[in-house]
Amino acid sequence: MIKAVIFDMDGVMIDSEPLWEKTERILLAKRGIDYNPTYRDKIVGLNQNDSGRLMKETFNLIETVEEIIAERIEILLDLYEKELELMPGLLPILKGLKESEFLLALASSSPIRVINFVLDKFSLRKFFSVVVSGDFIELGKPHPDIYIYTAKRLGIEPRECVVIEDSINGVKAAKGAGMICIAVPDKRLEQREFQIADLVVDSLGMISVEAIKNLG
Repeated sequence: MIKAVIFDMDGVMIDSEPLWEKTERILLAKRGIDYNPTYRDKIVGLNQNDSGRLMKETFNLIETVEEIIAERIEILLDLYEKELELMPGLLPILKGLKESEFLLALASSSPIRVINFVLDKFSLRKFFSVVVSGDFIELGKPHPDIYIYTAKRLGIEPRECVVIEDSINGVKAAKGAGMICIAVPDKRLEQREFQIADLVVDSLGMISVEAIKNLG
């Protein structure tokens, strides 16, 4: 029986992936470096330390990983303030799940500072009983740690959780944790890899409360 639905944030709740990419383009352009699309496919779904390390190694940056992360977050939040939008269909599914008395959690690789900014900007905090950041765990996606930790915080078994993800790293993490996973694939990524998910949909608006209940 499904008791909880766990939402990834970036690319699922908010249309943030283009802004993350824009952030990194800005950061690299300051150094006279062109953004590499191949790098994008590797970074989606990684936590801050892993993605910062990947950026440093890929582009041979002289700054520390910590300095890269700090600069990236400052650029990102400025873009979020001006340009960020919720994904279509988010509020209806959140309200429907809440009314149906599902437990709701947010588990994101983003820093807690960024998560809090989003929750406050769109008044979403009221929906979630548990909020987990990649800051809270050592191993990020595709390792299952963030989802195992979230289930513990919810006080339920992983098999009682449905995860909604948009990245292949996130889907792998959810399945590795023993959870049911709905994928809403980022259209810029290779779609065939998402077949390991239990359900693949084109948009968040295609997910209904009944569909989630039926997955149990």
